[in-house]
Order: sequence, then structure tokens, then C-alpha cells
Amino acid sequence: MRKGTLNFWILLAVSVILSAIIIALFIKVLKLILYVILVLALVPVVYITLRLLFPDHKPGNDESETNA
Repeated sequence: MRKGTLNFWILLAVSVILSAIIIALFIKVLKLILYVILVLALVPVVYITLRLLFPDHKPGNDESETNA
């Protein structure tokens, strides 16, 4: 086998391995970004839901205490 052919196959194998590693890292970064975006999108929904489920009762604002 000639040296040029051997270099071609070595470079091809290394480039395929590096491409696979880069794609895997890119997918992991995309998953992380998607997770962060979904969390940031759901925070207001959860906050509003919790505010509706547990209304804010401040002492002194209750009308039954002022009438007694």
C-alpha cells in the first residue's frame, strides 16, 4: 500500500471520529439549551398557578378582624 493511500485512510478515519464527537457535543448543548428555554417558559405559568391556588393573606387586610 502506498504512503499516500495510507494517509488518506488514516485521515478519513480520524475525521469521521472527530465529526461524531463534535455532533454528539452539539446535540448535548442543544438539549441543554432546550431544557433552559422550557424551564424559563414554564416559570410564569407555575408562578401564576401557585398565586391562584394560594392567595396572599396579609395580616390586617382581613375584613372579619376589622368588624369584630
